[in-house]
Amino acid sequence: MADNKLTVQKLLMELSYTGAEAETYWALLNLESVSVRKVASYSGINRGTTYDAIKQLVQAGLVTTRRVGERDYYSAESPEKIYDLIRDKRKELWHSQQRAQVLIPELLARKAKPQGRPLVKYYEGDAGVVTILRDVLQTTARLDTPEYYVYSSLPLRQYLYRQFPEFTEQRIEENIAVKVIAIGEGGDPASASERRWLPAADSDDAAISSYTIIYGDKFALISISNDETPYGVVIEDSGTASMQRLLFDTLWARLA
Repeated sequence: MADNKLTVQKLLMELSYTGAEAETYWALLNLESVSVRKVASYSGINRGTTYDAIKQLVQAGLVTTRRVGERDYYSAESPEKIYDLIRDKRKELWHSQQRAQVLIPELLARKAKPQGRPLVKYYEGDAGVVTILRDVLQTTARLDTPEYYVYSSLPLRQYLYRQFPEFTEQRIEENIAVKVIAIGEGGDPASASERRWLPAADSDDAAISSYTIIYGDKFALISISNDETPYGVVIEDSGTASMQRLLFDTLWARLA
């Protein structure tokens, strides 16, 4: 029962309802037609907040109201109504996507770039790495051939996806392919990926920790500082990216 409560609350909160609204809906699922006072007593939420939550749930179609004398009584609608909320959310997201497909190219066209110079951006920390990884997905998805190249080293792998664990799943969903030249063991290929290996370096070079991504007209370098803080640099320059892609292709062929 407790698991069901947590699941229902999480589902509603994922649909942008507040914790109080989710708690109130769960209370009403477990009560008959009741007053605000009884709902508040069951949920442990004060009456004012409960009343506001009920108003939102009524508007969403999750709760119905009936008036007896001078008092309103409330009942939860079937949880199947959540399907309707999900369908509505999908429609909203679809319309947002349509608007974004028109707006974003216009914004990108206006984005100022240094004339004749590469655009260089620096990122730091886990949040910075996530920003780079999201850019890899967004940029690669727009390519005629949605594919990017990677040089991967063993020491860095533990830092790369710790704040974006769903990266590979999202990449696969968007039909984005990747070729990886891995330095050191591990990192078995996932779907829509190919991997070839270079032997790990010896002695003083064993601490090599860098992750390189070549995607579109961009070239990203991700590494870690002495205090184990990840950081990255993205260079947007077609000439640099083309050169790195040529070097990658050459090495890839020799590792076959």
